[in-house]
Amino acid sequence: MNSDNCYYFTTSEMAAIGGVTKHTLFHYDEIGLLKPEFIHANGYRYYSLRQSYILDIINVLKKTGSSLQEIKGYLQDRNAQKLEELFKQKQHELERELHRIKRMQDIMQNAIQITKTSMKELRTDPSIEECQAEYLIATPLKQGDEKEFNSKLSEHRAYCEKHLINHEFPIWAIVNRETFESGDFSWSYVANKLKAPIWGDRMITKPKGLYAVMDYKGSYESLPEACAMIKTYIERNGMKACGNVYIMDLLNYFSEINPDSYVVRVSAEVLI
Repeated sequence: MNSDNCYYFTTSEMAAIGGVTKHTLFHYDEIGLLKPEFIHANGYRYYSLRQSYILDIINVLKKTGSSLQEIKGYLQDRNAQKLEELFKQKQHELERELHRIKRMQDIMQNAIQITKTSMKELRTDPSIEECQAEYLIATPLKQGDEKEFNSKLSEHRAYCEKHLINHEFPIWAIVNRETFESGDFSWSYVANKLKAPIWGDRMITKPKGLYAVMDYKGSYESLPEACAMIKTYIERNGMKACGNVYIMDLLNYFSEINPDSYVVRVSAEVLI
């Protein structure tokens, strides 16, 4: 349709130009984002050439992750400065999303490697191993409250996700030295190994040193048995526990249906 040198498009034509559906244009009309230039007496909707440019703006901003509400606000009072501010904000959000994707790729790659290694060879007999320092992001648990573990694990994951903490896949639990020596074996922290040290009171350092290490196969409920085995090994060999005990998942509920098939690695720092 041509009137006063202005070109108008039907809904179908406008949808084709913008690479959207007619229903999308109907929705934009309903929410006041992009209303037709006019509606004919026969009910047909018509859009102007100027509005095709508006539709292009909407499509570009949607691809940056902008919500329809954000786009509507921008369109109502747009200028060069606001475009710069909006694109800078979206650039920051996209960079954060790229960081999140890279983080998840690293976690999955680590999970693949840990799972493959765990299926090949387990160290079921305790032995002494010299370990390098490792760094953990940890969330404290209420002593003796096993029911708290799942809620604290969720809290721990949410914290790491919110702050994009770069950690490895396996779940760790930490038993402090005093609890271990008492024979209680209650977990003091839930944790994950960090890729690199971070600032803050949530980081715990697993010191460089000698550790009594063993891989234990069994359910989480039977983990005190694993701690008892390590404790007995330390005492029988004339050694002394001098630090925390670290329990790392190798195979857990992600990969095993039967809880008795779970595998953890238990490491207790010792003095010889």
